[in-house]
Amino acid sequence: MAGYAAAGEVERRPAPRAGRLEVDGPSELVQMDCFRVGRLRGTQGVVWQYTAIDVGSAYTWAELHVAPHNPAARYASDLPRRVAGDLKRFGWELGAVLTDNGNEFRARAFRATVASLGAEHRFIRRGRPQTNGCVERVHGTILEECRKPALAQYLVPGFLGLRRDLERYLRYYNEDRARTGRWTRGRTPMEVIGANKMWSGR
Repeated sequence: MAGYAAAGEVERRPAPRAGRLEVDGPSELVQMDCFRVGRLRGTQGVVWQYTAIDVGSAYTWAELHVAPHNPAARYASDLPRRVAGDLKRFGWELGAVLTDNGNEFRARAFRATVASLGAEHRFIRRGRPQTNGCVERVHGTILEECRKPALAQYLVPGFLGLRRDLERYLRYYNEDRARTGRWTRGRTPMEVIGANKMWSGR
């Protein structure tokens, strides 16, 4: 049947606790991961969400791409370039990227991209997904607050519609939604990540 595969096909992983990640500010550590969305109308393959979150600000990037089966290294490799470019526009330099041990992150293309950006590539310990807890939690947040409501409103969900919904949600998440975390302290991710540029412009 065309459209979204089924509610049961959505990968529901528990959101591990992030633990104590010691960072001093934005751009020092960015966590990345992939989340299986499923098969959608108008696509040939599986839709994956490629996600990154800056631990020091909670600023989040996420993109939807189609791959034959598993996440593709080329899409995973594009994400750190986008992250580093956005951070640089706000006056920050990407310090380190933390990923799991998936093939898309072990691939030569991904490792070469991170190295070309002057960043360190770190891997979580095998069997310890809580090490990547920030990105795991934001996966769950996007699923509950963006994707599930979108799937409920579409009779036959399509790739382009979900991608537009994700872009709209991320603008809200990054620019309008204040966070009460240890690093954000009641500010939006944009306010935290943009602080360097705001102060330097005075």
